[in-house]
Amino acid sequence: MQYDLAVRAVDKLTAVYGTQYTIGSSTNVLYVNTGPSDDWAMGGAGIPYAYTLELRDTGKYGFELPADQIIPNNLETWEAIKVVAEDVMAMYQVYQVKAKDRVSFDVLVKLYNERSDVYDFWTEPRNIDFTTDVMVLPAFKKTFVDVLNTFNMEYHIKIDDVQHEIELSRRDIAPPLAPKKALQRSPGTPRYSLDWTSYSDLPAIYEFVNEIAATYPNLVTVTSTGQSYLGNDMPMLKISTGGSGKNAIFAEGGIHAREWISPAFVTWLIRELVENYAAHPQYVDNIDWYIMPVLNPDGYTYTFSPTGDRLWRKNRAPNSGVCVGTDLNRLASGCSDDWAKSGSMSPLEDQDKLLDEALSVVKVQALQMKRCLDKRKLMDALKHASTMLGELRTSLLSPKSYYELYMAICDELQHLEMYLLDEFQNGRKVADLYELVQYAGNIIPRLYLLVTVGVVYIKTNEQSRRDILRDLVEMCRGVQHPLRGLFLRNYLLQCTRNLLPDLAENDPLATESYGNVRDAVDFIQLNFSEMNKLWVRMAYQGHSRDKERRERERQELRLLVGTNLVRLAQLDSVDVELYKKVVLPGILEQVVSCRDALAQEYLMECIIQVFPDEVHLDTLHTYLKACAELHTDVKVHVILVALVERLAAYGQRQQALGQPPIPPHIPLFDIFSDQIGNIAQARPEMPSENLVSLQVSLISLAFRCYPEKINLVDKVLESTLVALDKIAVEKVDFDSALGKELNRLLRMPISHYNSLVTLLQLPHFGQVLQRLDFNGRKSVALHLVNNALDNETYITTQEHVDAVLNMLAPLICDQPDQVLTGQDAEDFAEEQNLMARMIHLLAAEETDLDQQYRMLTSARKQFGAGGARRIPFTLPPLIYEAFKLARKYFDVRQEDELWEKKCEKIFTFCHQCIAALVKAELAELPLRLFLQGALAASQIIFGTHETLAYEFISQAFTLYEEEISDSKAQFAALTLMAASLEKLDCFSEENSAPVRSKCALLASALLRKPDQCRALILVSNLFWSSTTKELEGKPMRDGKKVLECLRKAGKVATECLDPGVQAQLIVELINVYVHFFHQGNQHITVTHINELISKVRQDLLPQLENSDEKELIERHLGASCEMLRHRRDNPSTTSDAPSYQGIILD
Repeated sequence: MQYDLAVRAVDKLTAVYGTQYTIGSSTNVLYVNTGPSDDWAMGGAGIPYAYTLELRDTGKYGFELPADQIIPNNLETWEAIKVVAEDVMAMYQVYQVKAKDRVSFDVLVKLYNERSDVYDFWTEPRNIDFTTDVMVLPAFKKTFVDVLNTFNMEYHIKIDDVQHEIELSRRDIAPPLAPKKALQRSPGTPRYSLDWTSYSDLPAIYEFVNEIAATYPNLVTVTSTGQSYLGNDMPMLKISTGGSGKNAIFAEGGIHAREWISPAFVTWLIRELVENYAAHPQYVDNIDWYIMPVLNPDGYTYTFSPTGDRLWRKNRAPNSGVCVGTDLNRLASGCSDDWAKSGSMSPLEDQDKLLDEALSVVKVQALQMKRCLDKRKLMDALKHASTMLGELRTSLLSPKSYYELYMAICDELQHLEMYLLDEFQNGRKVADLYELVQYAGNIIPRLYLLVTVGVVYIKTNEQSRRDILRDLVEMCRGVQHPLRGLFLRNYLLQCTRNLLPDLAENDPLATESYGNVRDAVDFIQLNFSEMNKLWVRMAYQGHSRDKERRERERQELRLLVGTNLVRLAQLDSVDVELYKKVVLPGILEQVVSCRDALAQEYLMECIIQVFPDEVHLDTLHTYLKACAELHTDVKVHVILVALVERLAAYGQRQQALGQPPIPPHIPLFDIFSDQIGNIAQARPEMPSENLVSLQVSLISLAFRCYPEKINLVDKVLESTLVALDKIAVEKVDFDSALGKELNRLLRMPISHYNSLVTLLQLPHFGQVLQRLDFNGRKSVALHLVNNALDNETYITTQEHVDAVLNMLAPLICDQPDQVLTGQDAEDFAEEQNLMARMIHLLAAEETDLDQQYRMLTSARKQFGAGGARRIPFTLPPLIYEAFKLARKYFDVRQEDELWEKKCEKIFTFCHQCIAALVKAELAELPLRLFLQGALAASQIIFGTHETLAYEFISQAFTLYEEEISDSKAQFAALTLMAASLEKLDCFSEENSAPVRSKCALLASALLRKPDQCRALILVSNLFWSSTTKELEGKPMRDGKKVLECLRKAGKVATECLDPGVQAQLIVELINVYVHFFHQGNQHITVTHINELISKVRQDLLPQLENSDEKELIERHLGASCEMLRHRRDNPSTTSDAPSYQGIILD
């Protein structure tokens, strides 16, 4: 009825200037997030029917409607007001009704018990065939008559016009109303403070109110409703010709301060009703008008103030002591099932108690319902079902608790549904019950029962499903409380999931009454739209301090809304064309228009997840365009990443099946690339890390769907550079969110290609890398090195070496933005060891040795810049690689006539590298490398190899004398030098003799006596085992020199004051004597050995106290004696074997 009246009012309004208006419920047409002023009227003022005619702020003028539009706006609004007034004046009628059977009588009783707000029973229903008198509100006459006809009741109109009868009866007890001449204006035409050609401030409006009341005192009465927060009066006018029993219209203006046109119209309405009374007396004679010109005087005054805000909406009362102003129609209370009365959720600790109480009621009522069903008392069963469903009207439960209650009730409703299905299959009329349950007293039980009965209706009469579904989804609009509305619509969706007409439009079975897939889509989309509005509205209820809780609750409820999209995706008859033209546009329109970040983000991701990949490919442009229109708080990059991942996975599956990853006619990468650019341009406030995250998703798409097109990856890197330039980012902090995303972007091609050489085909990779700070570049460099080592990626050209080492620069040399202090020594050593391993991957083709040399020299230049901290790690592997290269030249000497000169250059290169280590004030490492260089040169026979080997060995001796001063280091170095000299076979006697002598001299010069002794023992081997060119590889076998060295060693040993040290050294000397004796040194005899054994046993061991040291020496000596005994007792049969006879062991 209200909707019909609204249509008629808009028709009249439109006829004035042709202005187009949208008609619908306030929630559906006006506001998704919050309620309009009629919520205040109904909830706060208790007015049963409220209509809002709103000039939307989305038009040309918004809230700043020009003054020349006041009169035109008032004239067309007046036409709509007259339609409402005429409806209010409609006659009350009294019907005399008689029920003819038990069913119809039960209906009357139900109306009597539950709808007394609409039907005034003058006599109580008594029984079948007894008459009952009912006075009916004008707006419900048609509905009431329909019920009477549906249930075959007898009725007639007993009183046609109740108000007329009242007036007639009043004449007997009161004089008639004052004659109309009393309505004439007082002498002297007033000059009103308003002329409706400009907007007036509050004092001017109040002056007009007082003037018109003073001019028409018998028609206009002014009373005060109180004062505002700032002390402004709040007058209300009553326009009436007197009398009682009349209907009333309440009108208010200026509830929102910025909407100046509202008080302008209300004051114009006052003048129209009063001064033009003669033109339409029925509007005042039959209706009492209560009008407040300005409901929000403080806010209205503030919009006129020079220091105020023209677009201020609220009042000026403090709100919780933090901010100023309350939106008057947002916090009103008193509604029943509409959203404005959201209720106050009980504390968490009370939830279990409240839920248990509600479940107890459900359990009891469900039991009673089932008992009545067993007794076939359907009306009583419905009564218990209605009581059970009444528990869902609560506003005290949290979403989680409400869900438990909802599920318990839904389980019980299945029993009712099964009973009804059996009943109607056995011949009972469904239509009667479908009409009957619409008169349940409260809207929540009424609609749940309607859905339940409607489902049964469809199952028993499939040809009516289209109309029933449309009816159900429309009637659910009656519940605007977010939580209750969401679960009601979810119940509707669950009950009808298998009943939707999933038939193609051209299917012969898709009759007009049965419906087709378009009807199913419309049904779900309407339900989705309403559920989303309810869900979004939850964010705007309650105090701001509860915002976090509300957001958490909304997250818990999001699946209810998303289920609609799941149902759409499950419709088999929805093809690509229908999805493209109807389904997706409808969903996106609702998502974009709701302007709620949480809803938009969730629903856009839902679209990605629930619908098939094929339809996503065909609707990319539409979907991505919508992404650009989302709320600025929406994390668009998360949505796009999800979509890219979905399509990339699809491409991989297609490849596995032998199909093209993406249809050739769809330039998927280009579409994403362009749209991401558009989104970035449309959202300048988007965080930079989110921009880079989008580029990461693009690279992933290129890898998985276009693996052969490496240029696409470079295009993404180039786009990243452009994006960074636009936001003027030169250096990115590695620990920042942007730094982490940029690091992820760079690591992706590294891990995907597993080849440093492939990365060199990405010109912009290095440029993006340079945007990171030192820590970021070093992290990527380490990842590069580890990847190369793990995958054994060999670098084969000098150009590649230069390019790769440039990328690895943070590990090779100090950087301008590097912090040189505070680095952990172990971490640094680990990094440099990785670089040392990396050098072994510099490997040219086996046939291109010259390329290898160029690669090494190029690497030497870069590593040489690493400074004294790094070159001890990086130059040694370069030197060893050079030694290997020299050996390769030697192996191919028959194919390269210049091989000798190239070998000389290589050894010169190595000498320079070692010299760099010496300059870095290192000693032991370069000494070892000099010795290694001498050995390498001696093994490769070419013209100058002896000279080069001698140069290396002499540098080692020089380094020993000049740089090594620690006694332990000297002994260790001398050991290495002696061992190296023993292996050298390229020296002539002229070069070998002084080196041997120098070695013996250095051994004698050691500081510690034990070191001297042991060093002389080592040097003795040089005169026995080493060789010269003259000997042609044969050992020297200079027994005399050996004996001299051993005697010197023995003398040094006896000079040690500690008998234990002396004994240990002599035992070691015994073994050396035995070694050379066994080797055939004629200058060493059994006598020498016996003397040493005797000295230990008779002179030294007796001096030692019993200790671990003494025990160790005795075991050592015992093992040596046992070996001698074996050789003595088992003489060798060879002719040149020495004789051990004469050895004294006991």
